[in-house]
Amino acid sequence: MKRYGGLWEPMLAWDNFLLAARKARRGKRDRLAVRRFEFDQERELLALRDELLDGSYRPGEFSTHWLARPKPRMISAAPYRDRVVHHLLMNVLEPIFDRHMHPDSYACRRGKGTHAASDRLQALMRRHSHFVQCDVVKFFPSIDHAILKGQYRRLIKDRNILRLLDLIVDGSNEQEPVAAYFPGDGLFTPFERRRGLPVGNLTSQWLANLYLTGLDHHLTSGLGVGGYLRYCDDFILLDSDRDRLREILAEAKRYAHGLRLRLHEERARTAPIRAGAKFVGCRVWPTHRLVRKENVRAFRRRVRGMKKGYAAGELTCHDIRSRLVGWLGHARRANSERLIRRLAPEWTFAGGGAENQPCSSRRGLEQ
Repeated sequence: MKRYGGLWEPMLAWDNFLLAARKARRGKRDRLAVRRFEFDQERELLALRDELLDGSYRPGEFSTHWLARPKPRMISAAPYRDRVVHHLLMNVLEPIFDRHMHPDSYACRRGKGTHAASDRLQALMRRHSHFVQCDVVKFFPSIDHAILKGQYRRLIKDRNILRLLDLIVDGSNEQEPVAAYFPGDGLFTPFERRRGLPVGNLTSQWLANLYLTGLDHHLTSGLGVGGYLRYCDDFILLDSDRDRLREILAEAKRYAHGLRLRLHEERARTAPIRAGAKFVGCRVWPTHRLVRKENVRAFRRRVRGMKKGYAAGELTCHDIRSRLVGWLGHARRANSERLIRRLAPEWTFAGGGAENQPCSSRRGLEQ
């Protein structure tokens, strides 16, 4: 496998700093940390560059909060200047990582995403009669640092880039506790190995994707499964031979153990295609797909929150429309016309909003 060097100087190019700053502030212009950084952006970027050059750069402290839905998980936000560094790094590493990833891995990649994953799944479902869906138990908190470092060292040989990658991985904050034993472990092995990447970092998303790339290629090129698709740690195996699927599932569990990961045993069950698969926010069949009920309930909760925000003057009509349009963009990729018409009467907002008048987004959004 080719190893890539000569990446440090392109990463430190001034154009790359400007590009990283532009990417980091996307969708976050109104935040105080972003405004402070941009107030004297040139000085901030030059200071970052000096720290990277003399080796004094160190990641800052994370701010964390917990999400209760769809399942409890800790979200960690790095300081804004660290997010600029993450973009600096990934601007040069993304093409390399992407080149070696499986074509049916759809998370965080250009030209991929949830809608393309659903399209691909429907195409695979038309060719096979059975599937099994798998996901990893506490994936991000379980990623083993030593294994991960070995993986990106097989691709990257630039010492400065490796040092920065190691610094970011080692700077990960404490994640949810995961005490799992694997073949060959001693009594204290699970507590001696460092593990876990913070959910929310750009680098974490790409490194997590890289962590399972070997599994992708092993199941497809190595074992020849009929169909395969992965989005982050959620993957689906498809075949017309149910016994063959069970064999490949057993091999997937064995390979995952080599990465010090466990698959959800109770969820990994073979099923006929006609049962439909819950994947990337939709329930998918070969002929159609529907928005999952859990997603509809979550959307309705957000609408109720937006009504309160508008009534309190915290949201404008523009804020509301942009959020509704975002969800509709997702929903319209499924067979959702009846669902949208049923929900549309809820999209009237009244109270003391910034425009001090009722805001009805229903008519325009229905059209």
